Amino acid sequence: MADNIRLVPRSSLFSNNEERIAYLEKLLNMHIDPVGGADTAVIAVGSAMFGITLIFIATAWINRRFSPIRAKNLPMVTCLFVAGVLWFVGDIPMNGHVLLKGTFSNCKEWNIWARVLFCFWYTTVLVVRCYALDRVFNQNKPTRGIAYYATSVVLVLFYLGYSIVTQAMPDKLTISYNSEVELCTTTHGYHYVTVIILWVNWLVFSFMMIRLRNIQSTFNEFYESLVILAFGIAAMIKTSVVHFTRPNYPLILGYRVAETIGDAFVSNGVILVIIAYPVIRSIYRSKEYEAKWLLRLRTDGLEDMYDANMRLRGDGPLNLRPLSGRKPYSAEARASDGVDVNSQYFRMSDYSSEKTNTVSPVVTLGGGPIVSPEHMLNIRRSQGLHMAAGGTDRSAQMLFGRPSLGSPANAKEGLESRRIL
Repeated sequence: MADNIRLVPRSSLFSNNEERIAYLEKLLNMHIDPVGGADTAVIAVGSAMFGITLIFIATAWINRRFSPIRAKNLPMVTCLFVAGVLWFVGDIPMNGHVLLKGTFSNCKEWNIWARVLFCFWYTTVLVVRCYALDRVFNQNKPTRGIAYYATSVVLVLFYLGYSIVTQAMPDKLTISYNSEVELCTTTHGYHYVTVIILWVNWLVFSFMMIRLRNIQSTFNEFYESLVILAFGIAAMIKTSVVHFTRPNYPLILGYRVAETIGDAFVSNGVILVIIAYPVIRSIYRSKEYEAKWLLRLRTDGLEDMYDANMRLRGDGPLNLRPLSGRKPYSAEARASDGVDVNSQYFRMSDYSSEKTNTVSPVVTLGGGPIVSPEHMLNIRRSQGLHMAAGGTDRSAQMLFGRPSLGSPANAKEGLESRRIL
């Protein structure tokens, strides 16, 4: 809140809250909405949001052996949740949803050590998550070692140092409590510095997004990060506009509701974007989904990479059984699924070795090993490019259980001999 509240005479005393509100309206020349039932509803709605997210996180931990969930880095997602909860707790008094009496009158502690610190923590976890993806995909380095952990340590120490310094500074330079009007007041300088640091965090996140733009993998990290970035930029625009155009926004019901609910929506929305779908699929047709997911992990050529970083590997053939016992190539299956299964897949037997006439099984749907056409086309393109350069196509080797031919002549012969059913 703006520091012009400091002009209130220390001799003013109010016998009730109505007198205090009337005095503030006269002092600030504005209408003031007292704390009431709407503020209680905001706290309840925000708590319900975090309750729903907690259910998803608890389910994820219960099903943590489910490979698509394990790939989401549950400890990091849990850190996001803890930071979001404490950020929300700090928003409650600082956005004016409770009367600032007793414990809630400790403005500096609530703002520095709950609201600001854990908002920093939240964005830091997202930046570190992007950095981990950059190390894996762009730098071909593991998510371990001194260089990896040093980044997190440096960021945490910086924000802890910022909090300690602002706590040690005189109240008149940062945040103070005006006991006469029972309000927290924040200086413009502290406000500007804090918001600028948050913007820098999101700009770093945007830079990491540029580095990750070419990621095409099983886990949709790039698209998830795009949605997260949209959430973050929207939240920062909201915060900047409200805080700088309405410095006394905690006194206005609409603004304080928008601030608190907006922050809660963003902090929960980001987490659900990351884990909601795999958590739902761990309950609904989990075996089928995991089998398809692991198949795509192999066809993307990322099995070794993620096995090294997240202990993810699909050992042996991935057997996928239809839930109803129907034959997947039957007219009944095509009618119920709405697609022509025969035209949607390649039969792996057509890509087996001509000498051995064998093939490594990948997924069994009751009609023979198959792989999706999208993955096979990607593999064929990459195989042709690699072999034309005299290289070895690793993803084809992982699929077919044998190295691909390295010479351009053999590559051309191999590609021309393959056909789509």
